[in-house]
Amino acid sequence: MRKERAVLSVLAMAVVVGCSDSALDAAGSINGDPNSGVGGSGGAEPPPPPPEEELESNYSAPVATGKYVWIANPTSGRVAYIDATTLEVNVVEAGNAPTHVAAIPDADADVAIVLNVLSNDATILRAKGSNLTAESLPVPSSGNAWAVSDDGRWAIAWTDARRIENADPIDGFQDITVLDLKSGAMKSTALTVGYRPVAVAFDSAETQAFAITQDGISVVSLQAAAPKVVKNIKLSDQPVGDASTRDVAITPDGAHALVRRDGEKLINIFSLADGTRTDIGLPAAPTDLDLSADGKVAVAVIRETSQVGLFSIPGILADPLNYPLVTIPNATVGSASLAAQSPLALLYTNATPNPVLAVLDTSAQVPDPRLIQLWAPIKAVFPASNAAHAVVLHEAGGSIGSEYPAAMSVVPIATDLPAKLMGLDAPAVSVAVSPTGHRALVATGDEMNPKYRLYIASMPSLEVKKVELASQPIAAGIVAGAERGYVAQKHPDGRITFVDFNTGSVRTLTGFELASQVIDGSGE
Repeated sequence: MRKERAVLSVLAMAVVVGCSDSALDAAGSINGDPNSGVGGSGGAEPPPPPPEEELESNYSAPVATGKYVWIANPTSGRVAYIDATTLEVNVVEAGNAPTHVAAIPDADADVAIVLNVLSNDATILRAKGSNLTAESLPVPSSGNAWAVSDDGRWAIAWTDARRIENADPIDGFQDITVLDLKSGAMKSTALTVGYRPVAVAFDSAETQAFAITQDGISVVSLQAAAPKVVKNIKLSDQPVGDASTRDVAITPDGAHALVRRDGEKLINIFSLADGTRTDIGLPAAPTDLDLSADGKVAVAVIRETSQVGLFSIPGILADPLNYPLVTIPNATVGSASLAAQSPLALLYTNATPNPVLAVLDTSAQVPDPRLIQLWAPIKAVFPASNAAHAVVLHEAGGSIGSEYPAAMSVVPIATDLPAKLMGLDAPAVSVAVSPTGHRALVATGDEMNPKYRLYIASMPSLEVKKVELASQPIAAGIVAGAERGYVAQKHPDGRITFVDFNTGSVRTLTGFELASQVIDGSGE
């Protein structure tokens, strides 16, 4: 799963390049030459750059299903659901402290599920026409994350320890709850998986689920009368040691898992049927690993050498030594952001200040990278699903200057045109890009910088409009069917602002926790 910013001054293209798995060999120069720069004989070698940061998931949106936006209030115990076409507000009681909401795919209704963290249960909310039903299932594990199958049959509540500050090492967060949401036969099953899961996923047939943990991959069968853990696939030959799993991707068919571990010059590909492992050797330790949405191409980014390995899945398994290794000249790349419906990979680094975005067609016979010069260090990249455009967030400081604490760029990818750079009045807290790629939202402002704004980008014109918000934004999103964007904000009674993409009108609803006392106004 990455996000945005921009400004008006030119940034010198000084980029620090490269670190080996043991020590930094040299610092880079303007052209990214690893043989030039500091670190020569007689001097202490500088420390390696920090790891790449995958920041896009920090800018997640509220939950929208069809035409509804769902917002949980842990304090009141209620969930508000708002019709994005009419802005009609309704409120429904959930459990104790409803907190984590997920959309459930359904062809006939708008369905959401909310985890009630203090009552250890979940409420399934189903809206159809003017009717709404609410059903509850026990969730003994509680948790802070949902995994939902593509057909909406299964949901798994689990705990991501990375979201818990100062978690006790003894807390393994190994309890998960599998919910069967089959209409008329819903049930809950508590299971135990490996130590500290980092991801949970389903295969495309919905017959298995996988929990990627520090102990390996726990395989959950969904075919028996009740779900059960049937095996664990170890990720390393080492029985003990530091479990440094960074990236794990499971192919949509559930046949293979790809694993990147810090400091290892390998990508491991595991068969989830029998646990066999194939090792793909690389010239240096990869710093990022991503899998295309269709599961046919894996992209491994090697920051030390500014190279990208492209692995055809499952073809690479027959010949692990034969794959394209593409060098990105005159740039440093350590991270990749892949478009959902395009073979393009957008490459960058946020480990060191770097304003260069590289575009690589992973489907090309001979991939030829294209460089796009931006004018501020890249923090996160959010491509449209078709990769025609992307929204880029930029780091503050450096050549950005003190007037703007942050910035964003709207970048044409399909056409060779300049990017639109714009300064932000405060750091971005949420980013959303429409499924069609014609609109993007960036919400800004936090406790340290209370300049609350919503920036609305239009593509392909690259026009960016700014709307002031009355209170601190929490998250932004887009309801594609209603052609509206929204930003939820902090407010004791609830507050949300809607933007009509067709008319440009802005409406703010305040107090929707008390459905009969909703205040409607653009400045409330």
